[in-house]
Parts: sequence; structure tokens; C-alpha cells
Amino acid sequence: MGPTRLMLALMAVACAACATERAYQGPALPRSERAIVRADPVFSGNLPVQLRLRKAGDHDVPLHASAVELAPGHQWLLVDCHMRESGVTRRFVVEADLEAGAEYRLVAQATARNCDAVELVRR
Repeated sequence: MGPTRLMLALMAVACAACATERAYQGPALPRSERAIVRADPVFSGNLPVQLRLRKAGDHDVPLHASAVELAPGHQWLLVDCHMRESGVTRRFVVEADLEAGAEYRLVAQATARNCDAVELVRR
């Protein structure tokens, strides 16, 4: 495999977890009427931490999705925080009041060996 094909293959693998999952029922909301929450699957706070969205309310988030599209209002998220160095995974519930049209990012509060908390930050 040549360098160009290898680079394209690596980019495809990297974007495999880039999908956005719609976590509400009914027709798709326009951008100005919904909120997006993203979990960086590789790094968080410049630490080798993997954040994975497990649920958004009662909606299970599939493995291929690293973001969810939600209706505005009070929401809760189930998030796994995995520390690669120590192999420790902790699960957190994050609750927030989401604003229509806003984008948010999940950020781990962690040391090199343990995840202490996960926060939702508006982008």
C-alpha cells in the first residue's frame, strides 16, 4: 500500500467515530433549534483520555457516534471516561440545560492515571 492510500485509510479509520447521532424523536430540527454535544474520542484536556457517549437520555448512542444532536432543554448524558495509561474506565452522568443552536464539548477533568470528572463546555 502506497503512502497516499495508507493516509486515506488512516483518515477513514479516524473518522469512523465522527458520526453524529440524532437522539430525539420526530423530524430533524434545523441547526438553530437543536443542540450538539461532542465527545472527543482520543484526547480530552490534552491527556490520553477516551470519552465515549453511552446514552443521551433514554437513547443508546452507537459506537460509531462521537456526537449527539439533542432537543434543547434539560438533558442527561451517560459518559465513559477511559484512561489509556492506567486502563481505568469510570462512568459519569452529566446533566445540563442545553440551549437551541449551541454546540457543546465533553471534557475530562483527569490526572495521567485517573478520570475525576467529566464536564460539558459550550464551544
